[in-house]
Amino acid sequence: MKQLKIFQSMWGMEFDRPDGFQWTLEQKLKKIAEAGFSGVSFDVPHHNQAFVQAAQPFLKEYGLKSAFNAFVDSSESYQAIINWASELECPPEFIGLIGQIQPWDVQKVAAQTQEWLNIGKAAEIATYVEVHRNCMTNDFHFTLQLMEEVQELSMVADLSHALVNQEWYLPISEEASALVSRFLQRTQAFHGRVGTREQAQVPLGFPQNQPWFELFQSWWLEGFRSWQSRHQSDANAECVFVCELGPPPYAITGADGHELSDRWQEALILKGVAERLWKRASEVNIAAELQES
Repeated sequence: MKQLKIFQSMWGMEFDRPDGFQWTLEQKLKKIAEAGFSGVSFDVPHHNQAFVQAAQPFLKEYGLKSAFNAFVDSSESYQAIINWASELECPPEFIGLIGQIQPWDVQKVAAQTQEWLNIGKAAEIATYVEVHRNCMTNDFHFTLQLMEEVQELSMVADLSHALVNQEWYLPISEEASALVSRFLQRTQAFHGRVGTREQAQVPLGFPQNQPWFELFQSWWLEGFRSWQSRHQSDANAECVFVCELGPPPYAITGADGHELSDRWQEALILKGVAERLWKRASEVNIAAELQES
């Protein structure tokens, strides 16, 4: 049966508070497991080899899977990540690449992307590309062109980056919606964060942010429906949704340096939202299939 697996970002478990408060690594992973998450996402090299290695016993103890977001700038840099990731006790289910090369020439970027995909394929580690600012997928239109050039490319959808980059107004235009739909048809994994046209991450509970929260929920629902339809014949397929609410400066702070909302509680809210939307997508797809038959 096709399943939704919800991961929590390890980066999202960090704090940048004036009082220096932090949870220990074991506390973080225990909280994640006890909250019902299926796994965690590491940001490489922000989370270096020593950090990821130290987490391995706890991943095994608490039954957590892992995924990587990897910042790479060459074939060699990705090969190095693949080499040590393959030897981990709990290797990543997939790696989402953030290509640190300039999006000037789509042919050159496509050639490099294909090399990265080939490296992942040789190691039997699923390799995707994330839409992200300050990298090769900075511009959403260029990203769609890259996807056309590399037909086997699957994407990680962190649409807060696309929204800020394009500065789309509400209500989203038909043209913008069509671009997002094209992207979601090739999306393999999702990052959970709510942004606006000016901020990459905003508190979920503030009234002024509700229209944006609703927009992201509509995108996730559409993405889940597309994912389920594309994996209809694979009964054991698993879709990963990562709750990725980052610490400051992603998280907005007040004059005292403290965050305006509780990101851990918001991660739990996102988890519940994703679970409800996945169920709704299944129901809508089943209803559509029955209508067609």
